[in-house]
Amino acid sequence: MKVSQNLLKQYIDFKLSTKQFVEGLTMLGLEVESYEDLAKKYENFFVGEVLERQKHPNADRLTLCKVNVGKETLDIVCGALNVEAGQKVAVALVGATIPHNQHDPDGEPFVLTKAKIRGVESNGMICSAFELGVGDDADGILVLGKESKVGTPLSKHFRQNDVVYEIGITPNRGDCLSHIGIARELAVLVSKKLKHPVIKLKESGEASSKHASIQILDKARCPRYSARVLRNVKVQPSPQWLQDVLTNVGVRPINVVVDVTNYVMLEMGQPLHAFDYDRLAQHTVIVKTAKEGDTFTTLDGKDRKLTSDVLMICDTEKPVAIAGVMGGLNSEISDATTNILIESAHFDPKNIRRTSRHLGLSSEASYRFERNVDVENTVAAANRAAQMIQELTGAEILKGALDVYPKRRKTPRITLRISQANSILGTSLSNREMSASLTKLGIKVQSNSKKELKVSPPGFRPDLMEEIDLIEEVARVHGYDNIETKTKAGIDFSSAVVSDRFEDELRNSVVGSGFNEILAISLQDEKTISLAGRPAVKVLNPVSAEMQALRTELVTGALEVARHNRHHGAMNLRLFEIGNVFRFDSAKKPDSLEAYGEEQRLLLLMSGNASPLGYGNASRKCDLLDLKGEVSAFLQKFCLDKNRFIYYDTHNTLTERTIFVEINGTYAGFLGTIKKELLERFEIDEDVFVCELGVQALREGRPTNRKFEASPKFPGVSRDLAFVVDEIVPHGKIEESIRNSGGMLLKNVTLFDMYVGAQVGSGKKSLAYALEFQAHDRTMTDDEIEKNIGKIVQAVQRECNAVLRS
Repeated sequence: MKVSQNLLKQYIDFKLSTKQFVEGLTMLGLEVESYEDLAKKYENFFVGEVLERQKHPNADRLTLCKVNVGKETLDIVCGALNVEAGQKVAVALVGATIPHNQHDPDGEPFVLTKAKIRGVESNGMICSAFELGVGDDADGILVLGKESKVGTPLSKHFRQNDVVYEIGITPNRGDCLSHIGIARELAVLVSKKLKHPVIKLKESGEASSKHASIQILDKARCPRYSARVLRNVKVQPSPQWLQDVLTNVGVRPINVVVDVTNYVMLEMGQPLHAFDYDRLAQHTVIVKTAKEGDTFTTLDGKDRKLTSDVLMICDTEKPVAIAGVMGGLNSEISDATTNILIESAHFDPKNIRRTSRHLGLSSEASYRFERNVDVENTVAAANRAAQMIQELTGAEILKGALDVYPKRRKTPRITLRISQANSILGTSLSNREMSASLTKLGIKVQSNSKKELKVSPPGFRPDLMEEIDLIEEVARVHGYDNIETKTKAGIDFSSAVVSDRFEDELRNSVVGSGFNEILAISLQDEKTISLAGRPAVKVLNPVSAEMQALRTELVTGALEVARHNRHHGAMNLRLFEIGNVFRFDSAKKPDSLEAYGEEQRLLLLMSGNASPLGYGNASRKCDLLDLKGEVSAFLQKFCLDKNRFIYYDTHNTLTERTIFVEINGTYAGFLGTIKKELLERFEIDEDVFVCELGVQALREGRPTNRKFEASPKFPGVSRDLAFVVDEIVPHGKIEESIRNSGGMLLKNVTLFDMYVGAQVGSGKKSLAYALEFQAHDRTMTDDEIEKNIGKIVQAVQRECNAVLRS
């Protein structure tokens, strides 16, 4: 945004050099990207008077002029045909930088030097409007008015005594898109009070409410609409001072009405629009959305195709403006206009941003509305514009502003903890110092104690929503350079250094088992997130439709990687990922941190052949038991012996034949076969098996103090038992019964055979187990072993309705 130094000085007294101005604002968080001292643009340019005009002795198309520039008279060779004696002209002396070179295709500036032209020395240059950058005429010289004073610096003659700064405004600082907003920041820098423009209206006796009305049909997109009605307006060119202000900051002057609305926008940050009052049907303003497919002709003469999301300003018959973006040709101010209605409204920033992007149309107004203008400032801005138009044209202001404000802004209250602010900033500021810093920025401190401040941000600072925002404001005012940089560090050699390498151990173990690590992105589209059947953790401002929410599981991301690999010829996959998943508790408030959680998980994925093809090694497809074996071996490696695989049907939306994993009696994860319909969605035509385990459950279940024992000195004894049970009885239940009844001497239980057939009967199955017994202090006797075998058989028969097979 371009800012005029002269205009700033109307609101704050300051005497800063350009360097101090740039550095000061930048340290306050407003980066000054560039600046231009307009006076230096015409350095070494003066108003001159042509005393004599003679024909060049050596060229028919050139003339030799004597020009008085105040302190001296110069001989200048000139090629313009319109130069005459007695003219007041703009003269560039040797060493001046000519803004535009009319002989250069790009019009680049050049430095004027003393030169001989056809044998005659020329000591300067009489400039054209094009060369000075004030017009397009390059054929003849610029002839100044007779009242021009010889010897006057051209910058003074052109009133170019301003410094214009280009300031980069971040999207959250819409309050700084005005000269008063920048002046408010400068007030902090120079420790002076901000001066607001004095608004005093001379209203007529007739109420504006009798001559115009406002209806807001879409209160969400337009929370407030204010207006002023003026009669007997004279549409004419603006006074020179107003045109100069606008021109200096890059705004083209049009007429006094439009120029005043632009001036107030630059001054107060509130975009305004002036309608021809007599062209509004029934003098009524209606704020509503457009119909899908409607077209509207904007001020630039282009037809715009609208959607039902575009907010329009209408009268009772037709639309007259695209709200917050641009007005229409059918209600623009013209030379014939005598009565006007000044719009000063507040529109939803998101809607204006969508409209601007959809139409490919950006304006100074939309740029500000997109960044959220002050909803409390609409009436003041309308009054300011009405006052200026009255002063400049003698217009009549009808009594009272029209103001529709259905749902007034609730003033937020934020608690700022003094200790928390000092802890984050590394300062020791008192509550009074913090209160003073916030007050300088126009932020109201409602209550002040040694422990905390109760703060109410003003309407022009909607970006202040949380405590951390206020802490940043305190830091800006206090000065980042004034915050001490602490570089001390201490190392305690007396205590052991705790290093959590568990994640690295997990990674190394899985890699050692032949798995390859993948890294899937945590952001997914909502359709993919919904596959897991859990509430989505949505992102407030997603980068794209493919990144709308945070993942709630690792499986779908791994399936996307599996599809990519299979499409590139890698069919035999053993993949793993250690990553975070996120949860949202829909029973809690979505705007509270308690509603959200994060968990680290380990994912394993297998698909394709169980082992590499090789001599003597028959190829077969992997199955769920292969993955279960990998998980079981993995758990044993980390001494997680107290684990259980629980087989039963679940409502898991991702897998079938799901097996839950328990460690020390706590749920740790699951493994299963990906459902066919899910494989089809990811274009995978082969079975995929996955396992997800919680890393925290693995970490907590792992024993911290491991004890090592010497190998047994006494021999062990093996016994085999086979049981006939119902087919629905799981192996895990029988194994658990054997282990619980086998006592301390039972060291291992292994299922080595299963049989289903006529020999055991219909609906039955036979499971055979190898049992290993061993004592550390003696050789066991046959009686001890048989006694334990008897207990095991009785327990299995009782708990599993089993029959011992002979």
